[in-house]
Amino acid sequence: MVLYGQVVVGHPGAGKTTYCNGMQQYLRCIGRETLVVNLDPANEFGHEDNVDEEKETSSENQEENKSSHLPYDVLLDASEDIINLSSVMTELELGPNGGLIYCLEYICHHVSTLVKMLNERIEEYCQKNEGSPPPYLLFDFPGQVELYTHNTSVQTILETLVKEMDLRLVSVHLVDAHSCADPSKFISAALLSTTTMLRLELPAVNVLSKIDLLGGYGEDSIPFNLDFFMECQELDRLLPFLEGNGVGIDQNENLDDETERAIMEDEDYRKARFKTRNTRFYKRYHKMHKELCEVIEDYSLLSYIPLDINDAASVGRLVARIDKSNGYVFTGRMKGNQEEQSNSVEDMFQCAMQTDSEWGYEQIADVQERYMGTFQEEVSELKR
Repeated sequence: MVLYGQVVVGHPGAGKTTYCNGMQQYLRCIGRETLVVNLDPANEFGHEDNVDEEKETSSENQEENKSSHLPYDVLLDASEDIINLSSVMTELELGPNGGLIYCLEYICHHVSTLVKMLNERIEEYCQKNEGSPPPYLLFDFPGQVELYTHNTSVQTILETLVKEMDLRLVSVHLVDAHSCADPSKFISAALLSTTTMLRLELPAVNVLSKIDLLGGYGEDSIPFNLDFFMECQELDRLLPFLEGNGVGIDQNENLDDETERAIMEDEDYRKARFKTRNTRFYKRYHKMHKELCEVIEDYSLLSYIPLDINDAASVGRLVARIDKSNGYVFTGRMKGNQEEQSNSVEDMFQCAMQTDSEWGYEQIADVQERYMGTFQEEVSELKR
């Protein structure tokens, strides 16, 4: 039985839990039954309150309350069924990061038990829903950077799941769109996305989440148009903005903004600026970011898709890209007990290649207008 799903990763606060909840609701609306596998031992919303409630409920409803602390419907919850972070921190006297690494290594060591539990629950689901296809799975992983840069537990867990359960997975790496407003944060996020793609060794889709909140940071919150951050080409163009004032390294650079021009004409400001840029720290800081940009561009693997999880069109474009990445687009449609597949190879590939036009200039212009207050006629790259 072939299973399809997504591995949701990203730094803490990127919106992984919200993404899993919204994606589950969207996929169910289009007729694809979806369940979440929570493998984040720190994802314990309301865990203590639920324990007290379970003591007062009947045994018949205990299983239902067991997963009620999460906003989505789960197939398996690691914090309830395997190990949770708060218990590890208490018993082993570890901090949050050390405790989380211990939890993932514990799951990795008992990965055969995890596979057995998942197989049993999927089989139980299929028996209850006879005639329906197996559920589509979302794996909610923790976001601590150490797990993807200095530890192999997540990689080993995924390799075992793919091998033992015949899973077709795609890695969905979430990056908070607010990182676009800070060049140093975006460069580090781009480096983390590249590292995660290489370490997990899965088809990957990188996402700029919370794009709907980006406009709230101001009209000039990001130094370039959205398509620059989506394509991730020529990242060294961000280097002049590391100081946060949008003024380039070249002192003779033309300034469009009158306020910035007036500031640059101030003699004391120019002296202070020259002194800052000639410090050893500044030069090394600038050189480090320049080399990081070169590393990212040398791999040339990275691009992002903007996402507003509350916008069905935005989620739909992302789902189209994910389905193409893990091969779900080739599975056909499921009706009752029979799988209805197209007999035409041409139709199949037309369906697959249709997603190539999912993000064009019209879609980018729409996002710019809706969330960032920039209209198509004001963006030179969108003039076609």
